[in-house]
Amino acid sequence: DMLPEYIHMRVAESILFAGKAIRVLRNPSPGATLLEPTNQSQTLKGSHRMQSFTGGPGALKELPNFSNISAEELLPQAEADKVDAMLKQLKHASEFHKRLFESAVSSIRTIAANHLWQLVVVRADLNGHLKALKDYFLLAKGDFFQCFLEESRQLMRLPPRQSTAEADLIVPFQLAALKTIGDEDKYFTRVSLRMPLFGMKSSTSQKDLQKSNTSDLSLQGKASSELALDGWHSIALEYSVDWPLQLFFTPDVLSKYRKVFQYLIRLKRTQMELEKSWTAVMHQDHVDFSDYCKDRKNSSATQLRRLRTKPFWRVREHMAFLIRNLQFYIQVDVIESQWNVLQTHVQDSHDFTELVTFHQDYLSALISQSFLDIGSVSRILDSIMKLCLQFCWSIEQYETGANMFEIDHITEEFNKKSNSLYTILRSSRLAGSQRAPFLRQFLMRLNFNSFFETTARGVMNSGRLRPGTASTQL
Repeated sequence: DMLPEYIHMRVAESILFAGKAIRVLRNPSPGATLLEPTNQSQTLKGSHRMQSFTGGPGALKELPNFSNISAEELLPQAEADKVDAMLKQLKHASEFHKRLFESAVSSIRTIAANHLWQLVVVRADLNGHLKALKDYFLLAKGDFFQCFLEESRQLMRLPPRQSTAEADLIVPFQLAALKTIGDEDKYFTRVSLRMPLFGMKSSTSQKDLQKSNTSDLSLQGKASSELALDGWHSIALEYSVDWPLQLFFTPDVLSKYRKVFQYLIRLKRTQMELEKSWTAVMHQDHVDFSDYCKDRKNSSATQLRRLRTKPFWRVREHMAFLIRNLQFYIQVDVIESQWNVLQTHVQDSHDFTELVTFHQDYLSALISQSFLDIGSVSRILDSIMKLCLQFCWSIEQYETGANMFEIDHITEEFNKKSNSLYTILRSSRLAGSQRAPFLRQFLMRLNFNSFFETTARGVMNSGRLRPGTASTQL
């Protein structure tokens, strides 16, 4: 409200940015970790700049006190004098000239942005931190997270304990790091596992469910299973950043990374459970078949059990097919393609504010192309992953008297949800827009044999998709 009407908001924002940047450059923070600067007299352009901080001679060194690096080194006096001269010229002018004023502001902003780029990108190793966030928050280190999920699998089969859930997860997290990372990744120490408090809605509903069924052991087991599904989805990561990287990795930016991570880790966990269930039950099936071959006369029950479970594995393959293709779409079509775009921008730009904009565009593309900003789609995806986990655990309990009606209900709900997902994604509003350029490829992989299109039409017409008949088309 105090801004004069003859000064545009864009110009005011440039003034504010330049002031903040100069203050940062003139007041270095103690205890930062920076890269040894390369030849300061060399103008860093294009890919030559990238080489100077990704593979060049600069080596990380701990500075006991940032004051060892002078403000003169971050903002040379010659540049400061240039800014001072422009301000004095404006101050002593007999008249206010808007064009000259905006030109001076633009020049000062450019000087500040270039030196802030030098500080954040080159000295603070921005690209190394971007790669670390991709490795851990976007699951690029797949071997680490595969090992972590395997180590914590039995723990996650039980409801999380609110007081110790985070501590319980740290053990498999550290074991996975020892097995797959070791000391080779200097950025891993910045990553920490967090288990935020569970939502009241989820925990309350489970308590109510358990209270109302205390006399029924099977329903208690189901309540425990439901809580395990609803509780562990809040696993999150945090990333520690030092000055001056807080200028780039703001709390809002890190919260977006966490949002994508929570989605991806649930997806990977679902994929792993589908694989593990197949391995476990196929082992039992081979044992049953061996017993049948040894004594065909007295193994009719074993043969009947094998026949009854076959339709379940067609449904499991249907689930695995959808989850695998969704994983491939997000990790390859979305994350890798957007990462390559971001890297091109980092190489070609030497303006800090440009890099901030490019990075925001990168995160927005990850969220939008993964459909996390569309409530109807993200809710369906959450339901599908939950149904897959319920199906895996129900099948493993089949030998101990699992409820066949429950398995049929899970199967039917999955078919409805998966076909609803396909119907929404193939709508012209999504498939025909530029917000998800690779969506058509994902849909083509799903519907390569017209199965999804046929069953989606059947669901819309009948409102009910029979598990057995739908799955056999695979």
